[in-house]
Amino acid sequence: MRSPVGHHPRLERIELEQGLIAYRCPESGGHWIRAEQYWKWHSTLRDPSIASLPDPGEENHPVSEYDDVVKLCPDSGTVMTRYRVGHGHAFRIDRSATGSIWLDGGEWEALKAENLHHTLHLIFGGPWQKAVRDQARDETHRLQLIQRLGPDLHARLEALHQELAHHPERAAALAFLNSQVKTQSLTASL
Repeated sequence: MRSPVGHHPRLERIELEQGLIAYRCPESGGHWIRAEQYWKWHSTLRDPSIASLPDPGEENHPVSEYDDVVKLCPDSGTVMTRYRVGHGHAFRIDRSATGSIWLDGGEWEALKAENLHHTLHLIFGGPWQKAVRDQARDETHRLQLIQRLGPDLHARLEALHQELAHHPERAAALAFLNSQVKTQSLTASL
């Protein structure tokens, strides 16, 4: 069985975690985890829950040089599908049609550092991927606002937003701001 990246060296059998058999690429440090091995290991976990998701605004780990490379499944030879991890991680995980997983070098360690290695299977699901897309959309919107408004005004508006979020007279404050904007718009058009 050969690595899907680099010069495609033979994969070496290792025990990635106690009870989790995987195959390591000696060139890239990537890991091939067969679906049946993952589920066998996962079934032995006492509490395979996510401790807490990292802040989506922080990129915690570097992206592998192989992240954009099309990878073929070491078992079936078919093209694997990429799934964005999100939640502070810029890299993507590759999954084979067989359900097996390829992690580029350093990705297992990055997932383990955030306690996401117990729930790899969730990353491939619709709810997780929707949350990743929503985060990307929100960040794009935020950056567009900063570009349009300038960083200073955006920061002041964010501070005001935070201040008004739980203020008992939030509605009155927003009505005041809205009326001031409307008044200035009418005056400017005359």
